[in-house]
Amino acid sequence: MKNLFVVLLFTLYSTLFVQANNLDQIREDYIACITDSDKADKLCDQLAEVKNPSAVIMAYLGSVQAIKAKHAWNPVSKMSYLSKGFDTINKAVAKDPNQLEVRFLRFSLQYYVPSFLGYSNNLMTDKNIIVSILKNSHVSKLNINEDILKNMVNFMIDSKKCSPQEIAVLKKVLV
Repeated sequence: MKNLFVVLLFTLYSTLFVQANNLDQIREDYIACITDSDKADKLCDQLAEVKNPSAVIMAYLGSVQAIKAKHAWNPVSKMSYLSKGFDTINKAVAKDPNQLEVRFLRFSLQYYVPSFLGYSNNLMTDKNIIVSILKNSHVSKLNINEDILKNMVNFMIDSKKCSPQEIAVLKKVLV
């Protein structure tokens, strides 16, 4: 029994270690997926194989699944990818509803997907939670790279979804 516990603990530790070390690479690959269909397929397959993924890994998987819709030519496939992607990212939000990067990934997807498709229902909720997290958390406690945080904040400001008061909160993060 003790050996089983040690094996389970090691497996959990190694899974978390691999996820943490690969997150920078996942972020880099994710950006490449936006314009490269082959990279989207490869990253989607890699993320789908992660055992016991964190909410952030799940959010990236859902985002890549949704991005695959951009690269598909068949309208049925496009809708299938979007549906699967949003199902996955919604599970990530449910798993860790106050995780900044998870909320941001869903916000950015919803921002780009046409609202008439029905995938933008959480856009304003995500925006409000993102602003709240940034307002009430010290940047050092967010566990996110400073450049990525700046890109998120600038995207939020450029989205034109934030009020002047919210923009003021976001700009304080950039200082």
